Amino acid sequence: MTALIPFLLALFLAFLNIFLCAIKIDKRSSINLNLIFWAIILVLLILFKDEFGAGNLDRIFDGFILADKFAFGFSVILSVAMMIFLVSSLYSDESKFYKPEMIALGSLANFGLMAMSLSAELILTLIFVEIASIAVYAMIAMDKSLKSVESAFKYFVLSSFMSAFYLLGSGLIFGIAGSTKYEILSANLGSSTLGLIGVILVLSMMFFKIAIFGFYRWSVDVYFGANTNISGFLASSFKLGAFAILIKFCFVFELPNLNILQGFFAILAVLSMFGGNLLSLGQNDVKKILITAGIVHSGYVFINLASYSGGVSLYPALFYLSTYIIVVAFAFGLLNSLFGGKNVSISELGGLYKTKPLEAFTFVLICLSFIGFPFSVGFLGKVFIFSSAVESGQVYLAVFGVINTVISVYYYLKIISSIYFGSNPNLALINSNSSWAFAFVAILFILLEGTGLFSLISFFELF
Repeated sequence: MTALIPFLLALFLAFLNIFLCAIKIDKRSSINLNLIFWAIILVLLILFKDEFGAGNLDRIFDGFILADKFAFGFSVILSVAMMIFLVSSLYSDESKFYKPEMIALGSLANFGLMAMSLSAELILTLIFVEIASIAVYAMIAMDKSLKSVESAFKYFVLSSFMSAFYLLGSGLIFGIAGSTKYEILSANLGSSTLGLIGVILVLSMMFFKIAIFGFYRWSVDVYFGANTNISGFLASSFKLGAFAILIKFCFVFELPNLNILQGFFAILAVLSMFGGNLLSLGQNDVKKILITAGIVHSGYVFINLASYSGGVSLYPALFYLSTYIIVVAFAFGLLNSLFGGKNVSISELGGLYKTKPLEAFTFVLICLSFIGFPFSVGFLGKVFIFSSAVESGQVYLAVFGVINTVISVYYYLKIISSIYFGSNPNLALINSNSSWAFAFVAILFILLEGTGLFSLISFFELF
């Protein structure tokens, strides 16, 4: 039961923030207090690491909750991403983009995402998904601009449709397996066609939240319409939460039709890589490039999901996913620390290295990590992903992955080139004197994790 203490503390923190909103605590104090709480949650998760996977929670909650290594690893990364989001919030324009309620909603959303990784039952999973989603709808519309309200409404309507598909799929699964618990349905579902349709309907909502190919169109409008800080939360924490339930649903208990689904994952991997790159090539806005490139990176993760077998583990997907989530959170946070909520074109980054040399180098390093440049964490992740495809005999997935990595060099190099060789005499940065510390932490993570000098994922045995 002690493994649940960090999750209960996260829920308590959400309610505490509602009280703090009522007493109108100032911005810095609110964020600092939340940083302390999330640091405590992170420490507690690590202290109770041995409780995860012990199996005692299955008996207490009759299989509805599964506190395994996946839940531990995902919760740690979600806690880290939440802390990055909070630090980034320090740079948000207080009169326009920052509201005390945003921190309360962010804490509630992160609790929902952490609880999703614990859930081992379809309906309970949906409840936690909706807790997180409703909080995010409100966060997106927080600044009350027409663009943000439109994005929130579009996300709400589309997400409601996908939840309906999820419920329909859950009903079909219950009709065949007689249960909605992952453990029981994996044993009783069999090879029924109706059961497979139910599984695909359930997965469709997860694909939508991940924004994989065929389910991504909303993400470009919604992420772009939201404040940069909240876009970072969506692109990191929310995407990680969606992958958590996908992996637990499909792989922890191994669904009977997993081989058919993996063929589908392979198709999605290829289409996502090429589709995401084609979208990114035509973009001139830095934020949009980060958004559309996220489709490509999801495709890389799906390579390993499609390659999983007796001899190939899910570690490459978990490693790549965890490190990408943290790096993309730093990317959006750095943008927010430099430009606030302003949308920035590539040309507007011209000459950034003269004004903010450390931050400029950090952004270049982030781009190199996304490319997969040697000694960056992105390179290590891609090596793991492509190796898993080769080991499983699906060499074509590794080849397509390498091709798309080469294609992605074009738009990332455009950003790097503008920072160091471009010129923007009207470069307008917000007054964020402490952004250098944020940038320095990002550099440390990318290089230490990438070179293997000190791997947080290995040190804390996250997966």
